[in-house]
Parts: sequence; C-alpha cells; structure tokens
Amino acid sequence: MANVLVVRKTDRTIHVVPVEQEAFYKSMNNRLKANDRMVLEVMSEEEAKKLPFYDKNFKGAGAANAEIREKDERIAELEQRLAALQGGGKSEETAQEKIARINAATSLEDVILITGDDERKTVKDAAEKKAASFQ
Repeated sequence: MANVLVVRKTDRTIHVVPVEQEAFYKSMNNRLKANDRMVLEVMSEEEAKKLPFYDKNFKGAGAANAEIREKDERIAELEQRLAALQGGGKSEETAQEKIARINAATSLEDVILITGDDERKTVKDAAEKKAASFQ
C-alpha cells in the first residue's frame, strides 16, 4: 500500500490526503499562527484508514507548546525551591519568616546558622536580641 498524508487540524478533525499535497499543506501551515497550525504526518494507507474522523484527545502544536512552557516554568520554580532548601542560591524567605525561625531557635549556633549572611536590619536586630538572651 502507498503512503498518505494525515492532517490533524486544530478543530480535532483528521483528514487523509495524498502525499503529493504535503508541500501545499506545509506552505499553508507556515502562514498560520503557532496555535492554529496543523500537525502533518506521513503514514501507510492501512493505518490511516483506522483513524477516527474526529480525535477527542488531539492537541495542536500551539497547545502542546503552551503545555511545555508551563511545565518548564514549574520545573524552574521547583529547582529554585530545591536549591533554597539545600542551602544553595538565595532563599525566598521573607524577613518575617526568618525572624520567626530565629525566635524559635533553641541555641546560639542555631541563631547564627539561620541568620547566615542576611543583610536585612530587622533580621540582624532579631538575631542580636535572641543571641543576647542566650548569654
């Protein structure tokens, strides 16, 4: 059997056309916005006959790119949180949260570790006050 071109449109319809029309569909696809582009696939005629006319699960190229972008942002956020938990990078902890941790510290060493190289005046003042309570 011969190969055919399967065209999956953003309206979730699937069209089977001769392979000779691939150049036409590619040029038409290049004129569309990223979210409106069709997915073109060459496959055997037998497999193409098994495809439904309407695909409920199909996501166009634009939707796939948006999903990838969202996942990349989520991964970057999680990597940043992991680095903060492991001690690398800048922590996104607010001064109020850090002061609460300082006030809950049970030893002078804990206060020094929590304060670290934080340059905020309120954090330094809370650390000095807590350190004075241990002496």
